[in-house]
This record gives sequence, C-alpha cells and structure tokens, in this order.
Amino acid sequence: MLYTLFNSPSSCNFILFLNYLSKNDDLILIQDGILAGLKNSISMKKIIEIKKKVPFHIFGIKNDIESRGLLKIISKKIIQIEYKDFVFLSIKHKQQIFW
Repeated sequence: MLYTLFNSPSSCNFILFLNYLSKNDDLILIQDGILAGLKNSISMKKIIEIKKKVPFHIFGIKNDIESRGLLKIISKKIIQIEYKDFVFLSIKHKQQIFW
C-alpha cells in the first residue's frame, strides 16, 4: 500500500494515520506533510517508533523540502525523491491512501 501525507501532522489525526501502516508499505511526505519528517520533531519520533515495529519505507518529495527551506532540518531517515519517483511508487502500488 502507498500512503501519501499531504497535510501537516498538526492538522490531521497523524497517530491514527500511522497506525494504518503495515509491513512493506511506502509512505510519501508531500506538500505540508513534509513537516512530519523534521529532525527531532514529535511526529518524526512517532514515525521511528512505528518503524521499529512495522518495517516500511518513508520518502519525502525533495522539491517540497527545498521550497520550504527544510533541507538542513529534515531527518536523514527520510529518503528524498523526485516527482518521477513518486509516479513510480504510484505505479508500484495498486492501492493508495491519501491523507
């Protein structure tokens, strides 16, 4: 399953969202969702906690990271990707949830 987080973790039920993640899912942080990937943030700590129990990949759209001036404070655990990679992940996963 591909999960795409468009919203800031403070403007959605982020904990509920994370509880949906299963083994081998992919999570993409895009637009304001990229704020969930900030180093040492509560949301990033929750992501790391869930990843210990359920292995999944977490990606962030590089353009969104750069346009928000977050390159220096984004977690190294976020795999930065381009929009073409987002398309690839969309093709890879038949099922998708947008949050």
